Amino acid sequence: MTDVTREELQCLVDFAGHEAMVRQAVGHALSDPRRRVRFLGRYASWNGFFGSGVAALAGKVGRSRGLFLDPEQPVHALADRSVYVASFFFDAARDEFDDHESVHRDTHRCLAQSTLSGLVDYEVTRGATDLGDPATLNALLDDPPWLRELNAKVADGYGARSADELAPIFSAIGYHLGSELLADAEFSIIDQTLREQAGDLVEHLLTTRVAIAGQEHVAYHWIPIHSGHGGGAEADHFEWATQGARLAFRFVSPTQHAALRRQMHEGFEAFARDHRRFFTRVNASDD
Repeated sequence: MTDVTREELQCLVDFAGHEAMVRQAVGHALSDPRRRVRFLGRYASWNGFFGSGVAALAGKVGRSRGLFLDPEQPVHALADRSVYVASFFFDAARDEFDDHESVHRDTHRCLAQSTLSGLVDYEVTRGATDLGDPATLNALLDDPPWLRELNAKVADGYGARSADELAPIFSAIGYHLGSELLADAEFSIIDQTLREQAGDLVEHLLTTRVAIAGQEHVAYHWIPIHSGHGGGAEADHFEWATQGARLAFRFVSPTQHAALRRQMHEGFEAFARDHRRFFTRVNASDD
């Protein structure tokens, strides 16, 4: 069976539990200016590695000639479908490095930085003047050891350091599916919580433009383009990823499907563990 569905993957984790965890973490972060900045800084730090991760996955699949073969084409040189399969993962990387909704070169990393900059400006103008000091901000936004470890695991999850073989490739596909499915929910929760509990902040970010890398960005653009409770960028990326996964199965011998599906599930569960670790540690101040 080559089909890969949302329902299949959601059964692998406590999806409602992950959503509740995100909602609790965001609500806790909103209680204090320093917590808000630290939360968003850490979230932007972790999130910023996934674009490079999916680009690595696309390259990993694309260079794996001989692994993804069209069974209806007996000539091996004509049967290779590795780059075709990879293209469905590359779609997400394309957005990460230059969002398609803008005519400008808006990387999602730059958009995240503009949101963080807009938040800092909001807090400073409302009395948290210490946050206007670069040394204070550098200390507050410095990645703690647990986050540096988690950031490094993104490369591992996407297969950047594993062999270009079917088992690690399908594990990396599963990790990517997890990142897109759970991120769609988390961005929607963050967006909804901010609008409901921090309306003044959202209004400030919507009306603030921040110059990053020679381009001005609306400070609140990053969060809503990823949210929408199933209608944002992450939802699109998940659909592309499921198409890529289905094609990956289609161009591999059916005798390997069961084992490779287990690898895909293991990759998905690995991301879910990383996701849980992030949201249970994100507000900690003692590490």
